[in-house]
Amino acid sequence: MSDAKVAFVGGEENTLCFRGMGFDVFSVNSLETLNDMLPTLRRENYSIIFTEWRFYNRLKDQFEDNRSEALPVILGIPTRSSEKGRGSDFISQLVKMAVGSNIMLQGEE
Repeated sequence: MSDAKVAFVGGEENTLCFRGMGFDVFSVNSLETLNDMLPTLRRENYSIIFTEWRFYNRLKDQFEDNRSEALPVILGIPTRSSEKGRGSDFISQLVKMAVGSNIMLQGEE
């Protein structure tokens, strides 16, 4: 899988660390800017696309027709304190759909 391509889509303030890790970086600050980048993201055949949560749903919808394909994997990451915990909620929902019940261990409150 040496030719796998990885991208990050998000605000410019978060791009530096991803660029340093060798990701292709797409700096976007609005849904309008993201919409302009979508054809490039599809054309470049990325294996994994990391994105800020604020852009996750739009990216997921863009690749909805590829649901039968394994790639690209689109991962939303929290970049704001209000977004923390959304990833674990999402994983819990996926497990519930796959298994039929919530088998994830609940943390102690």
